[in-house]
Amino acid sequence: MTIPPEAPLPPNPEPPSPASEERARPSVEQLRNLSGLRRTTHASPEGRHIAGVAGGIARHFDVDPLLVRVLLVVAVFFGGAGGIVYVAAWVLVPEEGAEDGMIPVGPPARNLLLWIAGGIAAISLLGDAFGDTSVPWFWLAVLGVVALWYANRGKWGRKRGGPPPSPASSPAPTSMDVSAAQARTLPAPWPPGSYDPNAPVTLAGQRRPPLLFGRAIAVAALVVGVLGLVDVADWTPVPTSAYPAALLAVFGGFLVLGAFWGRAGGLIFLGLLALAALPLTMIDPSNIDTGSSIESHPRNVAMLESSYQVDAGEVLLDMSAIDAKTLEGRELDINSSFGEITVIVPDDATVAVDASVGTLGEAQVFDETRSDVGGFNLARTHLAGEKGSEPGLADDADLQLTATADVGAINVYEESDPRAAAFVGTAERSNP
Repeated sequence: MTIPPEAPLPPNPEPPSPASEERARPSVEQLRNLSGLRRTTHASPEGRHIAGVAGGIARHFDVDPLLVRVLLVVAVFFGGAGGIVYVAAWVLVPEEGAEDGMIPVGPPARNLLLWIAGGIAAISLLGDAFGDTSVPWFWLAVLGVVALWYANRGKWGRKRGGPPPSPASSPAPTSMDVSAAQARTLPAPWPPGSYDPNAPVTLAGQRRPPLLFGRAIAVAALVVGVLGLVDVADWTPVPTSAYPAALLAVFGGFLVLGAFWGRAGGLIFLGLLALAALPLTMIDPSNIDTGSSIESHPRNVAMLESSYQVDAGEVLLDMSAIDAKTLEGRELDINSSFGEITVIVPDDATVAVDASVGTLGEAQVFDETRSDVGGFNLARTHLAGEKGSEPGLADDADLQLTATADVGAINVYEESDPRAAAFVGTAERSNP
């Protein structure tokens, strides 16, 4: 028997080079759907430094994670835009392999809330870039809360009413049940020919879903965002009252539509809120009369008036430059309904001060201080050349000062009192 020669072993095949699989670029629709975002974990190729937000954004938009991290950090210094995006994604976007984030919302609501957060961040960034602006934070927060409630209304309702029954445990409706339901919804006796056994059964108490509520909130958010963008870009002045007026117009329009198509849900309540806020935002603080203030630094007794009075404001009277010998027992009245009275008297003058607070306030007369509710009177006399004061009113005083304030403060200091340093020596601001 001939043994055939041993066949040589075949050479080790060279492993084929892996084909360079080209990663498919995400479509525009996928990029717009922010509900597909997932925060990365430490095991993800993009890495994770804090909460995985930057890595998740980079993976979703197919960009370098380092670029996203740098942009977020830089945007923090421009109106806090980077922080707004990061915090919103942190609480709304679930981690990789999870379905819910820290705040459980459905994919459509998550997509809407993330886009709203991005719009707020853009408004903040533009506002910081173009200067100080009036960003409607209150209305944006209200819209965010309403959108969050709308997204979770089903889950919160199930929590209050218990878990929904499983399909397997729900008994199949029998013909008797259907007949009973029809009997509850159709009037009896039925007119001949009005009963159709093939017509769909409408259970009593069933309500149509609020078809217009979500659309109204989306349109309101869009309108407020456009107004904020116009305001921050300084294209045209946008008054504060424009925001509740726009919301009122949007909600009113959808209420009209709701009368013919669908239900508007809770838009009546939101419209009432906007209506209540409208007159408040129309008040211009610059047009409110806050009273007037008096500041006088007379250099001689001829420039000193016999009385000073304000309804609401401040009275500052610095008499430190007046020669005490020229006062000659002069009487001076200062009255204020609401505000502060400050008087500086010369050290070398004998001054009798009668300070009265009508309702609420404080009086600092030389070295005596008193404050009370319900009104009080404080009488002190400063003797020429001496420190401090004595109780009572001296009849031979160089100056008889009567200071009255209904609500506020009365301050009477000697020229050398450290508390008077902020008011003495400013004669260049004198009002003749």
